[in-house]
Amino acid sequence: MMRIIYIIVKVLTIPGAILHAFFEHMSCRWTKVIVDDARTVQFNEMLGHVDHELIKRKGASFDVCFIPFFFNLALGFLLLTNGATSVYYFGKYSDIFGWLCLYLGISLCTNLFPQIEDVMMIKENFFQKGKNKVSKIFVAPFYAIFFVGARLEKFGLTLLTSIAFSFAVPTILGWFVPAIYNVIK
Repeated sequence: MMRIIYIIVKVLTIPGAILHAFFEHMSCRWTKVIVDDARTVQFNEMLGHVDHELIKRKGASFDVCFIPFFFNLALGFLLLTNGATSVYYFGKYSDIFGWLCLYLGISLCTNLFPQIEDVMMIKENFFQKGKNKVSKIFVAPFYAIFFVGARLEKFGLTLLTSIAFSFAVPTILGWFVPAIYNVIK
């Protein structure tokens, strides 16, 4: 049942899934991780991900998880800012571009997280006894975010969190934009 919900959520947010797989593929190529299967649209647990070998190098395991997360988050937040401000804050319900930005932003934010196997490789590569403590401190918050996000994504709950986040974006902007404006002024 959960697998069906996962696939339905991925199909509903297919633009974000495809873009996440693209960024994951590019980060695998950048870190020289061999990609076994580059098909991004498969109707199984690999929808929105690329199948790659297990990552043994610790920097590569972090990069393969972080790079797609960062780019999807940045693009998703920019699109959500435009769409949520237009539709929710200004009430322009007939604004097609605002709705498109809102859909694409939710789609990108729904597909932020890596697969749980990639997150477990971060744990294996960074959190063993005798590893560098500075790298553990730097990686620990990202590991926690990736772990929780990968678990939520497995059950399709990231769609709900992305929709909730889209409602919160105008409020978040309302807090920071006046403060930035006062600093610039």
